[in-house]
Amino acid sequence: MARGITQNDVDQAADALLLAGERPTVDRIRQHLGTGSPNTVTRMLDLWWKALGPRLSAQQRKVELPAAPEPVAALASQLWEQALACARDDADTAIAAEREALARAREAAEERISAAESATVTAREAEARAAQALATAHQRLDDRQALVDRQSAQIDDLSRQRDEAVKLGQQLQAEVLALRERLQALQAEHESAREAQAAHLRAVEDRAHVEVDRARQETRELKQQLHAADKAHAGRVRQLEFDLSQVQTGSAQLARELAAEQARRETLEAQQTELRRSLDAALKPAPALRTARTRTKAKPVRPKKR
Repeated sequence: MARGITQNDVDQAADALLLAGERPTVDRIRQHLGTGSPNTVTRMLDLWWKALGPRLSAQQRKVELPAAPEPVAALASQLWEQALACARDDADTAIAAEREALARAREAAEERISAAESATVTAREAEARAAQALATAHQRLDDRQALVDRQSAQIDDLSRQRDEAVKLGQQLQAEVLALRERLQALQAEHESAREAQAAHLRAVEDRAHVEVDRARQETRELKQQLHAADKAHAGRVRQLEFDLSQVQTGSAQLARELAAEQARRETLEAQQTELRRSLDAALKPAPALRTARTRTKAKPVRPKKR
């Protein structure tokens, strides 16, 4: 809004321009005054044009010469009316141009306002989409974290099963050692029995020199008992060898299972490093280890003494 501008200032500026032979316009009046908004100057200039006719008529009446000849007065009146008509035409043209300029400015402002409102709506929609995308990303992150937690629990369970398998393998190794010690004890016992039987046979043979007939009979009996003892011993040895074979087979199976468990542990450790990204397949629990053990106890057959 114009500062310090009044209707009198606009009237004086328009009169000065008109006296200088220039058509009063909004731009010329603002340039002449050095201030004033276009809207205010346009409104006051309209008032100046409306008051121009009555003011000029009043001045004409003041300057009329009573003694002027009628042809001169008529000619002056025509000239004045033509001047007024030209001034009105110029004023109408200027006002129309100013109004057209204001209309264009108003349309441009409305277009800028519409564009700003459209940009605001677009920005709000983009903000809503971004918020939705952020919520979706948070949900995916929570789901991935839950998957990682479940897979970590599975890895802990598999590690526990691996430790149990290792413990079972150690127990089986201890049993194998115990069976070997038992086999060695049985072999020593069998050797002692053979030595005892051989000593007894030698004693019988010594007595046979004194009692030939009875010695021969006892010798035959002892040989039969020794044959039976050897046969029983051979069966016992075969049984022990079978037990040892079974133990060795179980030990080899256990070694293979331990190697497989070691490979599985290495696989689990490799998968654990990539577990944060993805886990292609769920791991199956380790198969239970089985061991077939057969124990047979046999006592050596000792010859009967008479």
